[in-house]
Amino acid sequence: MIKLIRNFIIKIIFLTVILGIISGAVFRFLLPDEYFDTFPFLLILFPLVSSVIHIQLLKASEKSLARFNIVFMLSFILKLLIYLAISATIISLEQDHKSAFVITILLFYLVYTVFDVKKILDDMKKLDIDKKS
Repeated sequence: MIKLIRNFIIKIIFLTVILGIISGAVFRFLLPDEYFDTFPFLLILFPLVSSVIHIQLLKASEKSLARFNIVFMLSFILKLLIYLAISATIISLEQDHKSAFVITILLFYLVYTVFDVKKILDDMKKLDIDKKS
């Protein structure tokens, strides 16, 4: 399991660097007036939340498939609540660039969610969770 966690963290850091470069280029060259000050915070928030949730899912998968399913559903709801609370806070603080923030957080949410689901499915195949239940 340690190897799976290390692999996930390396890949999520790589994904975050790629997103940072692409987003930086977009904000620098295409939409320089739309850059918002809390953008770097998003590059820390999304991989951090994803990593914590992924580790919890791997731990739950060691117990049973039923436990994994419960934790998976709860983690999905928890992520939505965390992102919603932080988004509401930042939107209330970010007066000038609300639309850029909303678009950025939606794109990040989609990218990280697809990445998270793909990685947890790959990791479940490696752990062969079905044989444990």
